[in-house]
Amino acid sequence: MKKMKLFQKTYLFTVGLMAIIIIISHTLLYMLLPSFYTNKKQQDLDNISYQLTEQLQNNNSNKSDEIAKKFADMHNINILLSVNGKNKVYEGIKSCDIYINPDALDEQSLVIDNKTDFIEDNKKSNSTEVKNDFLKISDSSLLYTKKLKTKDNVDASIKVAMDLQYLQEARSVVFMILPYSIGISLIISLFASYIYTKKITKPIKQICDVTKEMQVLKEDAYCDINTGDEIELLATNINSLYKNLLDTIDSLKEEIENVSKSEKSKVDFLRSASHELKTPLMSIHIMLENMILNIGKYKNHDVYLPKCQEAVVNLSSMVQEILDTSRLNSLNGEKELKEVDLKILIESIIEPYKIIAKSKKINMNIDYSNSLNINTDKSMLKKALSNIISNAVNYTDNGKNINIYFEKNSLIIENECKPIEQNHLDHIFEAFYRAEFDRNKNTGGNGLGLYIVQQILKTLNISHSFESVQNGMKFTINFEENNLIC
Repeated sequence: MKKMKLFQKTYLFTVGLMAIIIIISHTLLYMLLPSFYTNKKQQDLDNISYQLTEQLQNNNSNKSDEIAKKFADMHNINILLSVNGKNKVYEGIKSCDIYINPDALDEQSLVIDNKTDFIEDNKKSNSTEVKNDFLKISDSSLLYTKKLKTKDNVDASIKVAMDLQYLQEARSVVFMILPYSIGISLIISLFASYIYTKKITKPIKQICDVTKEMQVLKEDAYCDINTGDEIELLATNINSLYKNLLDTIDSLKEEIENVSKSEKSKVDFLRSASHELKTPLMSIHIMLENMILNIGKYKNHDVYLPKCQEAVVNLSSMVQEILDTSRLNSLNGEKELKEVDLKILIESIIEPYKIIAKSKKINMNIDYSNSLNINTDKSMLKKALSNIISNAVNYTDNGKNINIYFEKNSLIIENECKPIEQNHLDHIFEAFYRAEFDRNKNTGGNGLGLYIVQQILKTLNISHSFESVQNGMKFTINFEENNLIC
């Protein structure tokens, strides 16, 4: 069996609910109408009778006839007034059969015709005997009885009758129009239910259609719902959830790409490291083997043992650099952040390099006038700055200048040397890369210095650049980005 859709279920439920309400309300109307009508008439009768009693009590007996006549005409009621033993009837309605029993009349009784004909023959009237010799009242009437004294202390009594014949007529009319009223109400409910169901289910259907697009990760999928209620809130939450999902997917893609690049970089680094280590190890192995066999010039152990020792020292230094690089790659963003005074940090680094620079007659010009305090990992930044300054000292020509200064929230290190060509600059931060003019390793470089610098600065989220200038090279470290400045 095919399941009904939301529109069909909502429509049928709404129509059924409205039909039940219509039938119950019409049934209650028909059943409760007599009770409410009778209660209302009883209240009216009590109020009218109370007012009549008040006026009779506040006036002399000679005005009783006028007051009773006025009330009968005004309120469409029948009144039997008894004053000092004299009975008088005032008829304001026709349906209540009030008559005077001739057998009960005496010489003291006076009957006044108040625009009505008193019914003397009651044989044909459908009436109920009331405890009074003069009055009979039909089943469809209400009766009020009260004894009182007039203002001049005359005994009097009243019987007030109110007709309920209209109730039966109204009930019959209501019963006649009930089928038409129910039918029209049901027809209206069909159209009203359709409009209501359409309005309720339309935004839900839109949400379903959009979520189908979201299932296939369509980027422009969006729930544009403006109902001002919980459905709009649901659509907003779905949009927010989908946006977060797309952002998470993009973040994961970026993370996967970064991990892939990192893994590739590690593989390339290990390959390069193995190659770089293989060459000095092979050189040491050959020298030692030739010295053991006393072959040719290697018989002179006093000359080649120190060379072996020097090669071992260089190899040890390279291994240490490789270990440091591996440690950086394994940090995974772990940093010990604290406030660092760059002036104090540079002063702690620069002293050993001043000695080397002095031996090469290099002038080191340092300007701390615009120094900064930044929030970063001190030990990692110290390692990076040490490598940069070391490169500057090693590759600066004898008798030239090294300038270290601050400008526009950046640290700049310039050294005068032969500018590096652009084709070498494109690879200068790669592990074990050395420019052609440095292939002889006379400077002692192993190609890891700038690679380590770049890894550290990336870990610290510090932007940097290395470029050729007219008289040499310029390394710029920008601390303004990423809110590093304290």
